[in-house]
Amino acid sequence: MSEPSRPGPPRPPTLRDVAELAGVSIKTVSNVVNDYPHVRASTRERVKEAVLTVGYRPQAAAQQLRTGASRMITLALPSLKFTYFSDLAQDFIDEAQLRGQTVMLHSTSAGRDEERNVLNGFKRIIGDGLIFNPLHLEEDLFERMERTPQPTVFIGEHLPETLPSGCDYVKIDNAAASRDATAHLLAGGRRRIAFIGAIESPQGKQPHSSGTLRRDGYLTALEEHGLGAEAAIVQAVEDWHRHDGAEGAEQLLQRHRDIDGIVCANDDLAIGVMARLRQHGITVPDDVAVIGYDDTLDAPYSSPPLTTISPDKTVLASTALDLLAERIQGHDGPPRVMEIPYTLKVRDSTPAVPERKGS
Repeated sequence: MSEPSRPGPPRPPTLRDVAELAGVSIKTVSNVVNDYPHVRASTRERVKEAVLTVGYRPQAAAQQLRTGASRMITLALPSLKFTYFSDLAQDFIDEAQLRGQTVMLHSTSAGRDEERNVLNGFKRIIGDGLIFNPLHLEEDLFERMERTPQPTVFIGEHLPETLPSGCDYVKIDNAAASRDATAHLLAGGRRRIAFIGAIESPQGKQPHSSGTLRRDGYLTALEEHGLGAEAAIVQAVEDWHRHDGAEGAEQLLQRHRDIDGIVCANDDLAIGVMARLRQHGITVPDDVAVIGYDDTLDAPYSSPPLTTISPDKTVLASTALDLLAERIQGHDGPPRVMEIPYTLKVRDSTPAVPERKGS
């Protein structure tokens, strides 16, 4: 006697199921699902209720075949272990949701080969476009490329001036921001100022890397304030995590116990630096003033609250998404480079700058 056949998995709800429950045509349901205008408000609400009732979900692949767009984009970031990137990812997700888009988050923490995989469009194009912050790619790779495989907006600082067709670039003036951070310490009377955050790897030494640009801004500020190259104190680190900041501070104190200010390449380094200074009985900012970069969510709650450079991450996300939307919709002009603003957020880790009295 044969065994009774087992029932297969339940059939997923379809547009027809929604249409029958709502008492409308399949076309009307499609118009509501795709958020097309010219659907009566009462009808739209009835269809939405039916969608919830039957549990219908559009299939992205089928939607992309019909419309040429999935309303999904890929956001590729180096690592969510960096506080800045986890904060930035949430800003992109929030902004994309306001536009009815879904963000697929991809980490390239595996390194250069994974970044190449992303730049080449993965093994199969995913979603409508890509927002990508590379760290490890060789700069001449961009110069050799004629066109990106899909609409792409680059963010970050690890890019040369020459970019392939089909892409745009949103960046921050890292050198100027670091110069302003250093100038803030100088204006507060500090003269033995160190920079922590140089990375000695080949990628870290690239002229367009964040570490190089922020170090150069520090050096420029010293020069502009009459301090020669001999006044520069640059401390290398393995990476930009908190434990790297603590280790960098330890090495720095062994060589330069007389420092009175530290410019850190990011907030995570700065928080690690302040923790190690406390262990040595060094008070921030009375003995040593500390300034960071990124204005992460932890910065106002560090001990003491951290003075930092605050890039406008909301503007960064909205600008990148605007440019990507234009590329997805067919814009094929040359690469555009947009620069977003930043501010200096002064908190308790640096002393107040004395007010200048008028003549």
